Amino acid sequence: MKSPIDIDAVRALARLHLSDEEKAVLAPQMAEIVEWFGKLSALQLEDGEDEGCASVSFSLPLREDQARECFSAETALANAPEKQKDFFKVPKVIEEK
Repeated sequence: MKSPIDIDAVRALARLHLSDEEKAVLAPQMAEIVEWFGKLSALQLEDGEDEGCASVSFSLPLREDQARECFSAETALANAPEKQKDFFKVPKVIEEK
């Protein structure tokens, strides 16, 4: 059994502007949503174990850090689309006022 929804109260809380036609369409849909939440709250979940995140827990093998020689500027810039002296040249992204 669907409980009546005060569509104007929901509309005000959500700060929505709804026409009468939209209210007529949304009221039964919201009543159905509230009914589903009622079914969810009726579930007995207290005895269940908290699963937390649904992701799989695993670890990746990591190698030891090793100090290596850095690239030279010439090597780093070898495939750069544009360069200026020893720097990458990129499009300007901040406009000056």
